[in-house]
Amino acid sequence: MGKINVFFLGFLKFIDNILKPIITYLFKLYYRKLDYPNPLPKCKSDILLTPGHKLARKIRNYEITSEQVVRIYIERIKEIQPLVNCVVQERFEEAIKEAIEIDKILSMSIIPEKYSEQNSPLLGVPYSCKECIWVKGMSNNSGLTCRKENRAPEDAVVVKHMKQAGAILTCVTNTSEVCMWLESSNYVTGTTRNPYNLSRIVGGSSGGEGCIVSSCGAIWGIGSDIGGSIRMPSFFNGVYGHKPSKNLISNQFQFPQGLGMQDDMLGTGPICRYASDLKLMFKVLLGPKYKDLEKNFENNVDLKKLKFYYVKDLQGNVLVTRPSEDVQNALNKAVKFIESDLGVEVKEIKLRKFRSCFQMWSSMMNNGKCSSDAFSLLLTDGVSRVNPYWELLRSILGLQDKHTLPAISLAITERFPTNRPEHHLELANQLRQEIQDIIKDDGILLFPSFPVVAPYHNQALLTNSLDFIYYGIMNVFGFPVTQIPMGLNSHGLPLGVQIVANHNLDHYTVKLAEHFEANLVGWIPPF
Repeated sequence: MGKINVFFLGFLKFIDNILKPIITYLFKLYYRKLDYPNPLPKCKSDILLTPGHKLARKIRNYEITSEQVVRIYIERIKEIQPLVNCVVQERFEEAIKEAIEIDKILSMSIIPEKYSEQNSPLLGVPYSCKECIWVKGMSNNSGLTCRKENRAPEDAVVVKHMKQAGAILTCVTNTSEVCMWLESSNYVTGTTRNPYNLSRIVGGSSGGEGCIVSSCGAIWGIGSDIGGSIRMPSFFNGVYGHKPSKNLISNQFQFPQGLGMQDDMLGTGPICRYASDLKLMFKVLLGPKYKDLEKNFENNVDLKKLKFYYVKDLQGNVLVTRPSEDVQNALNKAVKFIESDLGVEVKEIKLRKFRSCFQMWSSMMNNGKCSSDAFSLLLTDGVSRVNPYWELLRSILGLQDKHTLPAISLAITERFPTNRPEHHLELANQLRQEIQDIIKDDGILLFPSFPVVAPYHNQALLTNSLDFIYYGIMNVFGFPVTQIPMGLNSHGLPLGVQIVANHNLDHYTVKLAEHFEANLVGWIPPF
């Protein structure tokens, strides 16, 4: 058995050190005509570069009308859509009509209490939303061809909260097929391209959201995250994304809907271009629940009184890629900034159980069962179970027009039993407790983002298929996590770091994100 393990580890090192660089080079050659930075046109209006909370104030103070803002954002969407393909369905005419009505209300001598700043803090500001989240009358197919004509019958709870706050929806954005892959590409809408480099992916499954926010097609938007689906696109697109604490923001009315343990892992949250907008968006998406956390957010957090820790990697986990030099440098930069700017020590922690984090995540996704065919059922919208081997053959023969190769691959792998799920669920509980014992109620943990910068289109299936677990492990724990940008690498691609805190301490991670933006680096335009 020892010889077999040595051979297996040697083979994995060969893949990581030799085969992956060769594959990456081949993709670089294939995409050489698209492989250049800053492909997007510059913004024609400074309104597009104004944080959302400031836009809301300008609209309310009559410095600009909601109609003007909405029209400017619509024109920007029309400008970027042919390049990045992030929009599934727009509602431009309706958005303009809603903006005109809001301007009429704001012109009244006495504004109804319903539209006061306290009750409608986002009044007249446009936003976008991930297509898998229900918006009444809008597309809701999540990249499935069999759901192509499906329309949401009502608004999701978070969409209702945005409406009540006065925000105006302009469009819904692209996802991966059934929201279960790290590239936002499907046979309904096509492939969404990275605004920093059109040959690169935007991440998934909220990739359309990360893309449109970074491209200045939206100031902010709503995503969902069960394995990094807010944070990965935020990383690849150089913006801010927040996965809230477990069961804090409503996940109701999405497709697919998390079941059992999956719903505990799923987090719906904001994607913003500016960290200064995170708090306001978080407040709105929480709805009435915000009252329970209001003291946390309204009281000033003294970052110098917090304790800071960091994790370099997943402790020799052989299933995933080790963080690249770029990603390590971003983490080190964050650590050094905290130490120099706040005058506190940032301690490294090493926990061996991180080696089993993929098994923990998959055990929870299967609701503690050894195997599942739930994904095969989802691929037909619950009508029947897809035969993934037949679909794989269709892909090989070039006849595939329904399912992406990553979706087919997942349908195949789910048929193989998970080894000892009960053991890995218990292991997850132990690791969660170990981390909580360290960070307690006054600590923040810095964690690597995806181990490499945004891969080329279609590359990740060959080189990074399990690397989402750098994000997914935090879904297992239910901790709040804010993904922050940390500048660009030498090729102009975004870098980033995850900021983690204990349950219901979302204000810690948001506050630190604001501090980084104000004093170190924030979103850098892809043009």
